[in-house]
Amino acid sequence: MLLPKWLPITTDYLAALAANNQKDKVDDHPIFAYCIVWLFDVGELGRAIELAFRAIELDQPMAGSIRRQWAGFIADTVFDWAEVQAENGNSIEPYFSMVFKRVVNDWKLPEPVTAKFYKFAGLALLRTTNGDIKPTQVGDISRLQQADALLEKAASLHKHAQVKTVRNKIDMRIRALEAYGSQEQGQ
Repeated sequence: MLLPKWLPITTDYLAALAANNQKDKVDDHPIFAYCIVWLFDVGELGRAIELAFRAIELDQPMAGSIRRQWAGFIADTVFDWAEVQAENGNSIEPYFSMVFKRVVNDWKLPEPVTAKFYKFAGLALLRTTNGDIKPTQVGDISRLQQADALLEKAASLHKHAQVKTVRNKIDMRIRALEAYGSQEQGQ
């Protein structure tokens, strides 16, 4: 594995920048860039995301063999990881939210990419413990409304977001819960 050899060089590089008060210095440091990619590859998402965000702050070029910008690379890598985790009923936090926040607020990514993040965030609110997406299993109206708002945003960003059916199911579930609640109050 290459990380034990090269990661200390990256750590020293960042420490030297901090010690010399060069927090915004633009410096092409390929070892730094490759270490970030390798951290993603070995599944050390926490450290990888932390360093990748730092690379963006430093305007660090992407590793030479990858023809992408940092934001798109991070978004796609974390999205792919989150999909696998969610389908297996595992938590997608804190990594998905960290990147989702940047996708929504800071990064200019293609609309289909941003839309898939909104869609995934909405669907995540509807997942059961085993990873299935079932609005009928959600008993919290505000959670359903939050999911619907995220899915609506996905649809507004990209016409092929494919959220219409699940939004209809959310609407039916909300109406059923409201009807049940009004019956409870009538008794």
